[in-house]
Amino acid sequence: MRKSLLAVLMLTLTLGLVSGANAHIGSEVYLFFEIADEDAAEIDFDDGTLDDWADLVGDPSVEATDFFADPGVGDGAPYDPADMDYRIWFGWNSTSSTIWGAMERTDDVYVNEYDGDGAMWRWDSAIELMLDGDHSGGEYGFNATNCEGCTEEELFLVNNRQAQQFLGIAETPDGRYVGYLGAGSEWVNALPYADGGGASFGDSPVTSIMEMFVTPFDNLIYNDPAASEASQLNSGGIIGFQISIPDYDVAGTYHAFHTLTGQTATWRFAERFADGRLIGLGGAGTAVEESSWGRLKATFE
Repeated sequence: MRKSLLAVLMLTLTLGLVSGANAHIGSEVYLFFEIADEDAAEIDFDDGTLDDWADLVGDPSVEATDFFADPGVGDGAPYDPADMDYRIWFGWNSTSSTIWGAMERTDDVYVNEYDGDGAMWRWDSAIELMLDGDHSGGEYGFNATNCEGCTEEELFLVNNRQAQQFLGIAETPDGRYVGYLGAGSEWVNALPYADGGGASFGDSPVTSIMEMFVTPFDNLIYNDPAASEASQLNSGGIIGFQISIPDYDVAGTYHAFHTLTGQTATWRFAERFADGRLIGLGGAGTAVEESSWGRLKATFE
């Protein structure tokens, strides 16, 4: 059911009144509304529209104006809605402990020749989503530079173990719209842990639609799905997350690179993520002071 503007504003106000969340970066806490099982089953990843998201979640959770355009990446192009613009919706499901997202994106010069090699981030219509399901922060991304002397097996075991990097893209030749930047992708970005879909249409600008869900893990063991521990997502809980959006006007060269937190090395440090509060069905997981709620209601009377 579509949430009213009043309800959304009430929940936004709530975040300033509830303590207990250890912030990562910035003072804002973003809202992730719960998607009921029956509603999740009705979301069609292949319909090329986000009308169902607008009905379930309401207004977009974030827009391009909420992001930082990094001047030090590629051309360093500043935000220009005629160049690239986008809207993103967040959600979560308690039964499956999954995080859901959808993006509508427009681009005046659209470059996407993705061939299924896993490098989705190198093309337009891609979204990068990093998740810290238990909000623990810390170093989670490892390679040969920060795990000196590690064997390949040791790198596979430690990289993305306590937080993860996921990718999504609107067009793909192999039907796999969700990617994962770590070992174990053959199961981490596949059902029942992840799924997605997308479409693109138009010409100068091109509009692309991307929808997905993924599973955050507190302990991801790349070669042992059964022993891996998915994050327990609960109403009122706080997760860490980060989103990056690339823009290409020429293949292989960033024209613009937008991030939600504006932080560097978020592929490595989860404490540089933003905070997201999980809002349960009916607004569960919130606590509002009576006087504040009364003042808010009065503004609409």
